[in-house]
Amino acid sequence: MGKLKVVIDRSLCEGIGVCVPEAPKYIVLDKKHKAVILPPGKDKEEIFREVSERRKQEEILELTIDEEEDIFRAAEACPVKAIFIYDTETGEQLYP
Repeated sequence: MGKLKVVIDRSLCEGIGVCVPEAPKYIVLDKKHKAVILPPGKDKEEIFREVSERRKQEEILELTIDEEEDIFRAAEACPVKAIFIYDTETGEQLYP
C-alpha cells in the first residue's frame, strides 16, 4: 500500500461529478454538488459538515495500487482540474 495526499479545490469544483464513478469509494458529491474525499472509517455526514465552508479539502490516503489508479483516473476525469495528487514523502505534485 502507498500513501498519497489528495487535495480537492472546492472553489474550482463545478460539481459535474465525472470523478465520482472513477473512485466511488473515496470521492462523492456533497449537498452543494462539490467533490468530497471520504477517508476510510470517517462518517460521511461529519466530513460534509467539516468541509462545507472550506476552500480546499486535503486528505492523506493509504491506498492499494488499484485504488491509486482509481484516484488518478478520478483526477484525470475532472474537466476543471480541481483534484490534485501529491507524493506524501517528497511533497512532489503528481497530478496535474
